[in-house]
Amino acid sequence: MATCPTCRKHYSDDVKACADDGAALLPDAAFGGTDADLKTGDAVGEYRIEAKLGVGGFGTVYRAEHPVIGKKVAIKVLAREFSAKPEVSARFIDEARAANQIRHKGIIDIFAFGTLSDGRHYFVMELLEGSSLEDHLRANGPMAPHDALPILRGVARAVDAAHTAGIAHRDLKPDNVFLVRLEEGDVQTKLLDFGIAKLLGNRSGQKTQTGTPIGTPHYMSPEQARGVNVGLLTDVYSFGVMTYQVLTGVLPFEGDVVMDILVKHMSEPPPKPSSKNPSLATALDAPILHMLAKEPEARPRTLMAAVDELSAAWSSTGGVPEAPTSALHVSSAPSARVVSQRTFVGATTEIAPTPKKRGAGVYVGAVIGVLALGGVAVFFATHKTSTATVAPDHPTASAPITSTTSSVTPTTTAATSVAQAADVMLTIDSTPAHVEVWDGDKKLGAAPGPFRLPRASGTHKLTFKLPGYAPRDSDVDMSTSGVVSIALTQTAKTTAPTATTKPTSTKTSGELETPTF
Repeated sequence: MATCPTCRKHYSDDVKACADDGAALLPDAAFGGTDADLKTGDAVGEYRIEAKLGVGGFGTVYRAEHPVIGKKVAIKVLAREFSAKPEVSARFIDEARAANQIRHKGIIDIFAFGTLSDGRHYFVMELLEGSSLEDHLRANGPMAPHDALPILRGVARAVDAAHTAGIAHRDLKPDNVFLVRLEEGDVQTKLLDFGIAKLLGNRSGQKTQTGTPIGTPHYMSPEQARGVNVGLLTDVYSFGVMTYQVLTGVLPFEGDVVMDILVKHMSEPPPKPSSKNPSLATALDAPILHMLAKEPEARPRTLMAAVDELSAAWSSTGGVPEAPTSALHVSSAPSARVVSQRTFVGATTEIAPTPKKRGAGVYVGAVIGVLALGGVAVFFATHKTSTATVAPDHPTASAPITSTTSSVTPTTTAATSVAQAADVMLTIDSTPAHVEVWDGDKKLGAAPGPFRLPRASGTHKLTFKLPGYAPRDSDVDMSTSGVVSIALTQTAKTTAPTATTKPTSTKTSGELETPTF
């Protein structure tokens, strides 16, 4: 007999590859030292195993049922080799702790934890049926703003709830957002995978080693890419990448290797979203790019503030109202899928190409509880924990957000979010990059921004400066949000001065002569 090393499905000896995932089969003898699969009817705590849902690098997820009350659940079992490692076990427990500290309906519920007789850890969580946002995008392409906004709001509420509990997710991406079709027809978002979440304030006792990037490269913030000062506002950046992808169908940064992508996150301004999707209103460029600001303090302070800003920009274009979630087509057929993992931990590896858009149907899953069963293993297995502190870049429940009078950084109160609809958001497309933007004698910041300014019926003069370049004034239309293109001219280099006669030394007795050059 032969066995697939990915899904562990058995085949006869004459079969060479798995029919489900294409992996080359191995002799059964090669699996002698691996963990045995749980079988139908096996007891795990109060539940009985029904079927295996998926396998990942860290373990296996099963569907199970309570034999008395009939409650269906998913059970995530950590592989024995990782259960024996304290740092891995601690993070496995932290995943369950993080989800339960938040206790939000938009976050998958984990409600039991235990150890099997062979020493493997497991936890029990709710069973979901639906599809991931990633699969929905692959099957249907980019979403219209009025369809996307309700989904983004659901994610924002869940992440903001985590932030209030002092927990940063740190791996936001469409693969970790599950779309659940409810009985009444509505679609509910569920946030998955707190496997690399950081509980701020050392609540868990586990900290990522300083200087070690951890996350998924395409969605990592600049500070994540550097591996330092990763706080709650890193989720705002990742949410911005996800929003960019949802509305355009592409990612802001691509590369053949991890380092190429990380460097772009740290140093390159993202392309305007409307340049990637011509049907997208240019007014939406500014709020999306606001989330993708390189510096954490330049981003919206909460995800809901970011969504409100995006919604206000959409409304300013005369766009149709946000669609009810019941209008979103999400299949609820009970089939299983293993989440593809492209989680990166501190190594320059090649990035697998993004799969091409799949055919008509939306893939569905019955809970994708594999969650962090993939690439995060590298970090668990190879890095020790440390007590690196986290930058207090975001208020928690005990530190309420204070409003600001800056014309660039928005406040986060509901009233202000509504009032901001009367402002314009300007993004600066400059040559060279990072020119300084001045309003009179007040420096607003550096390109690309975005910058929030009061809406007006006419134009307003802004000045653009950069050392080594001639400053330039430009009358900017203040009636609508958009992108301002500006190019500065490099000043002529100063010629080297001609040689002059060296001054005569004036040293006195006992002094050292200072040479002239």
